[in-house]
Amino acid sequence: MSATVKEGIISTSHEEEKFSNYQIIVLLVVLLGWIFDAADGSIYALTLPFIREEFGLNLAQMGYLGSFFLFGSMLGALFLPFLADRKGRRIGMMLSIGLYSAFTGFTALVQNWWQLAISRFFTGVGTGAEWPIGAAFLTESVPAKKRGLALGIMQAGYPVGYFISALIFAIIVHFSLSWRGCYVIPVIPGFIVLWFCTKLKESDRWEAERALREKRKAAGEDFKHANYLELLKKGYRKFTAIAIVMHFCGGFYAWALIIWFPSILMLDFKIDKMTTSYITMLMWAVAGIGYVSAGPISDRIGRKPTMAIYQSGSLLTAIIIHWLKSSVGLAAPQWSLWVLACSAGWCMGAWTVLITYSTEIFPTRIRSLGTGFAVGVGRVGPVLAPGVLGAIAQHYTVSVGLLIAACIGAIMIIAMLFGPETAMKRLEDIVQ
Repeated sequence: MSATVKEGIISTSHEEEKFSNYQIIVLLVVLLGWIFDAADGSIYALTLPFIREEFGLNLAQMGYLGSFFLFGSMLGALFLPFLADRKGRRIGMMLSIGLYSAFTGFTALVQNWWQLAISRFFTGVGTGAEWPIGAAFLTESVPAKKRGLALGIMQAGYPVGYFISALIFAIIVHFSLSWRGCYVIPVIPGFIVLWFCTKLKESDRWEAERALREKRKAAGEDFKHANYLELLKKGYRKFTAIAIVMHFCGGFYAWALIIWFPSILMLDFKIDKMTTSYITMLMWAVAGIGYVSAGPISDRIGRKPTMAIYQSGSLLTAIIIHWLKSSVGLAAPQWSLWVLACSAGWCMGAWTVLITYSTEIFPTRIRSLGTGFAVGVGRVGPVLAPGVLGAIAQHYTVSVGLLIAACIGAIMIIAMLFGPETAMKRLEDIVQ
């Protein structure tokens, strides 16, 4: 890919048109990193009953382990992207993938609760950082007209990761092997992806930014590295606020759906456990389609209209679920719940727009930093969602909780109104 650089702005002869072979390789590496991020993060939920039995964990300790992972994930999203802006996207990705792969493997060796807590914490640090860094790397590498598609493909890797973790678990259980094997198997592909990262070259845009820094240093100019205070400067604080609100609200709704949708089926509509598992599997399969579809749609009609379509669909789905519960109740036809699961899954495509938009609105100088900061602070939403909605469900119904979460998720539509439209624009034309 031929490129020219002028004052930190990069342009290529065909960057707005189609993927090059190298850009496809970058997409595949980032996608695989995200897939195994999801697999390493979700395998714990499947193996927890076995871990509890072996170590004799009480409910409080099980909860603390979840908190350690979430806290590590938050810190990873906040601080490793800072390194990615200083030392490069490739270095940042290698560190995040290396961390979650190594400590996933270490989990197979733990002998007590504290070792497990440390392992889950550092696994969280790696998985929390991979999303914002990988998204920034991909955003800077692909053609402007294909950014939505590329980020949609990356985002679709998450349900694939869930499937892989379930497959690994099924194999271990089928052959009556130790739960520790579930943490050994993902290490191998994780380190293979890490090896592929070493073969990638650095983002051209990041290299252009570094060249500009070196030029200014050589000229004796007062040039400071990007830092968190820069996110609050007049030129960027609006974008920082938009990104944080979007990640908080989007995360609150998404995790409410992930955690409480099966409970809606079983508690509000008395669907049996096996059917609930099938409906939930269908929802995630359709979610993969939703992730991918949202990308090219947003490339064609714009990020803002696409977010409005998908998140309005989520709100409408939650309204219908609540109406069925309050008006029809147990008499609701089961086919309607299958349809609503498909609708909820497809509308998860809003997350593709979320990560695409929140990487585009920051300049190269602070792209990983800004996105990571928004992801990290926004993680407060997923942390609050289970408890808040659980309290609501206790007094009303689970479907009421999902409806409230969908209303919070719809705030993303409003937040985007305060920012620019970014679809099909060169990154340098969005914000400087």
